[in-house]
Amino acid sequence: MHTHALAPTAVGLLLALSLSACGTSPAPRSQPDRVEKAAVVTAQRAAQNDGLTIADDFWVQLWTPTQAGRQIESCVDRGSDGLLVFRAAPLAANSERLSYSVSMVPKDASVDGGVGPPFFDGQTAQRLIDGCIAEYPIDFRLFSVTEDDSGALYAYDLTVLRRCLLAHGQAVAQMPSRARFENMLRASAPWNAYEQVRVKTRAEWYALADACPALPPEISVD
Repeated sequence: MHTHALAPTAVGLLLALSLSACGTSPAPRSQPDRVEKAAVVTAQRAAQNDGLTIADDFWVQLWTPTQAGRQIESCVDRGSDGLLVFRAAPLAANSERLSYSVSMVPKDASVDGGVGPPFFDGQTAQRLIDGCIAEYPIDFRLFSVTEDDSGALYAYDLTVLRRCLLAHGQAVAQMPSRARFENMLRASAPWNAYEQVRVKTRAEWYALADACPALPPEISVD
């Protein structure tokens, strides 16, 4: 048996390559990706048409339609001092954009004759609603997953995504059965592992979204 020693230069090169491959990791993302940009554009379009100025840091994360509906409801309630009631439509009606209804709470007749403040005319109320919607961009991609991809999505959510989100300290609901999962997808009311995800900063969102993608790479909804 013959043995051959590596030349010092070769050893040094292999060591350098090993350290380069194992000792570094990709730099944290600091800009929105294509999906996030599209969601933000959709969320902010009406507010921009209203002439509202929107800061770059106005949004923190992408939301599910159900999450966004609750957040917008609170935003509108606060902004109108309880005079406007925002209600998101059922999940199946929100497959491409957020559908909602708005009503005004009648004032007590003993207060200002029961007439709401003139501040809340129709145009001003709509500007408030549009401004609240702009703050909560929604990820609608699950609604575009086809029935052919439902099995792959279920396997990914069960074995990868749910575990990843839990490992990152997020709350995640129990998975439904596969039959129930596929029925929900077919009814345009998909189960969403991100339903309870909350982060405090955009940087936290970027890190989580990159570590735990909402869709597996083999499913394309473009």
